[in-house]
Amino acid sequence: MAKERITESELVLPSLYLMNRRGGSVSTSDLIVALEDMMKPEGQDIAIIANRHDSYFSQKVRNLKSHDTFQKKGYAVYRDGRFYITEEGRKFVEDNMSNIEYLLGSDFGYSDVRQAFGRIAKSKKHLPVPYRETVEEGAVRTGETVSRKRSKKLRDAAARHFSENGIIRCACCGFEFGEFYGPEYSKSCIEMHHIRPIFSYSGESESATIEQALKNLLPVCPNCHRTIHRNHISGDRLQAFIDTVRSMHHKAQCSGASWNGAAH
Repeated sequence: MAKERITESELVLPSLYLMNRRGGSVSTSDLIVALEDMMKPEGQDIAIIANRHDSYFSQKVRNLKSHDTFQKKGYAVYRDGRFYITEEGRKFVEDNMSNIEYLLGSDFGYSDVRQAFGRIAKSKKHLPVPYRETVEEGAVRTGETVSRKRSKKLRDAAARHFSENGIIRCACCGFEFGEFYGPEYSKSCIEMHHIRPIFSYSGESESATIEQALKNLLPVCPNCHRTIHRNHISGDRLQAFIDTVRSMHHKAQCSGASWNGAAH
């Protein structure tokens, strides 16, 4: 089944973000290049249109001008060959900066990123900051009180959901901190990898949001987590990575090697 192509609404927020970063304006040609680098389109979106030099993705970017997409919302104006962001556009970007950084900094697949940008652009209300926390020690990446309370509830739920006999193993390599470090240094530092974007959408109950969040979390050790992000592993590649790492550690255990590579 062919993947859906990107829509204009899904380009609104990332385009405004780029305008804002570049001093408030950008040409259409520069916007195309920057968006391609940012969102890494795939599938039909990167196919070249018959008898044209444009891909379907670049043509959709050009449509932002021909359809007055930004002007209709008051986010930007077009003159002298460039888009210029308005104060309303800047506010839209600033209100969603945490969401933008979350989507662009988490190595989500292209489909998930574009759909999330589209949902934000179409929302009539500001979407709350997404959950981005580890399970251990209540580490919080934002200073907002509401976010701290919401994140703690998700951490507690995740700890219960992924625990087996009181411990949480890395879903990739099977590492468990207590087994390796012993009782004195055994406090778990397991982290939660976000498989797909997680937002607390208005209109959904807190319990429903947490239930959905748990389906898109994967408990991983810091080493596996860094490897996943460093190699931009998402989608089908994530399961392949998990299978490979599990196989490697199974072979290591069968050969008598310990976690640090020493013989038992």
